[in-house]
Formats: sequence, structure tokens, C-alpha cells
Amino acid sequence: MNIHLKAIVMIFALMSFSCKENSTEKPLPSSSETESKTLKANEQCYLYANNRDTIKLILKENKTLVTGTLLFNFYEKDGSHGVFEGIMKGDTIYADYNFEAEGTKSKRELILLKKDNVVLQGYGELEVDAQNTTVFKENATITFDDKFPLTAVACDTLDY
Repeated sequence: MNIHLKAIVMIFALMSFSCKENSTEKPLPSSSETESKTLKANEQCYLYANNRDTIKLILKENKTLVTGTLLFNFYEKDGSHGVFEGIMKGDTIYADYNFEAEGTKSKRELILLKKDNVVLQGYGELEVDAQNTTVFKENATITFDDKFPLTAVACDTLDY
């Protein structure tokens, strides 16, 4: 009986060794590699470029959570750049935009409308709240001006 047990153990050991030697499976990507590819896949990029004025927008959606970056660069005017985080309700994004302009950091409410391959920024009557954040007044009428339409572009074309 002792010989049979040793033989079985040897067979399992040889099978295990031979399976490892001939394995052609690629290692699974690390969670950070998978996460990075997922984030890139969820990116949507938009651009407004007219004369020497540009606005660049990068959106990342995860269900109803939306994050992104936004850059304003107007010819012969001070630009701004920053990040935002908010929620998506239907085709409208409601977010807090943390940005820097002229070396000063600020925060303001941001409302964007996604319409087909275009994103429009919302405008309305503003006020500064107790946290020194610029926000839309309660019950303000929000209009989405197509003066600066951000059109969908391939993300690799943006040099951000």
C-alpha cells in the first residue's frame, strides 16, 4: 500500500510540474493596469477652437458620477484650468469646478449639457455662498449658450 501511495504522489507531482512548464497563458493584468485602461475607455474629450481661443474638456463618467478637467485659453485674456466632480442627471452635468486663474485658486458651480456630440456650458445669475464658492442663485434660469460649443474629438488629439 505504501508503494501505491508514493506512486500516486509522484504522478500528481509530475503532472503539476508538466502543467507549469507548458503553460502559455499570459499573466493577468494588474488591477492598476486594468483600472487605467478602464479610465481611458471612459474618457470623452471635447474641444472648442476658434481663431486663437480654445476650451478643452475631458470627461470621465462612472455611472452617474462625472469627473474631468477643463481648460479655458482665450487670446489676450487670462486663462484658467482646473478639475471638476459632479453628477449626471439625464443629459446634464452638475459639478463643482476647482480651478486656478491668474495664480488664484477658486471654486464655482458648473452646469454642462451634453447634446449629441456637443457639450454646452450653462449660464445664469450667480452669487457667492458662505463657503466663498460662486454658485447659481436659487431658481436661476439656466441657459445653454452655443457661442462656445465643445465638439467631441479623439482624446489623443488634445495636448493638455
